[in-house]
Amino acid sequence: MAHQQSQTELKQHLNEHIEFLKLSAQSFDNGFEAEAKRLAVSLRVLLHDTPQSASLLGQLTLKNQFWDSALPEDAGSVLSHSGLVVQVLSTTEGARHQAYLDELPVATCAGFVPFDGWWRDPVLVDQQGREISRKDLVLWIANKDGGAHVDPQLNATYADLSRNNSLGWVQESTSGSRPVRAAELAAVRQIAHEVLKTLEPGYAMLPKYRQTDSMVMGAVSLTLEPAGSQPLAKQPVRARGKIGRNDPCPCGTGKKWKKCHGA
Repeated sequence: MAHQQSQTELKQHLNEHIEFLKLSAQSFDNGFEAEAKRLAVSLRVLLHDTPQSASLLGQLTLKNQFWDSALPEDAGSVLSHSGLVVQVLSTTEGARHQAYLDELPVATCAGFVPFDGWWRDPVLVDQQGREISRKDLVLWIANKDGGAHVDPQLNATYADLSRNNSLGWVQESTSGSRPVRAAELAAVRQIAHEVLKTLEPGYAMLPKYRQTDSMVMGAVSLTLEPAGSQPLAKQPVRARGKIGRNDPCPCGTGKKWKKCHGA
């Protein structure tokens, strides 16, 4: 006879995966960026539903409001959009993509949003205009590119992102041009951070910039306007309502904001 896992067992699995995320995040921050593959596997277990299997958070009815730290896209910009990462340039280590964790490039960009939009809305847009969501990143890495499985063929959008620098960031130096890679790994690190902030009220973490001579760039956009024209109207970015201290926390716990994520 099949065994139905109890709520106690499911909560134990949840506690284990929270620890998996924290340990893998620590390893990633210490320099082992391939740890993003194990982050992606835990994120898949927690978040992804299929007709054959239910996500752990879904079984625990915890897929409500999620912490969203993605930078809003400037619809008029001709640059690619890096919504979950910044670019860090060091004179000693070169350039790389990095998760910004709680050090948000735009102070007002974070807040709680419904899960479905958080999971499916684009957070990266490459130079060809191809949109990439959190779901895309997690499943590509977990299911196809070394997390829980290695496929002989990869999705073209993901392959261009991870192999061919489709975001287009490069570092120029006297020795030539070098692509800034691994945006997909840094983005998964930021997704894991968002999930931890969703599941643990008060959780916080600042990025570790490895050198004191680093310059951080984020929320960069470039709009081209015809000569003599009026400035192009900017598209509105997402607005988030202010949460009162005594309002219910939107994460779904039933607690007041001041005693939950507002603590």
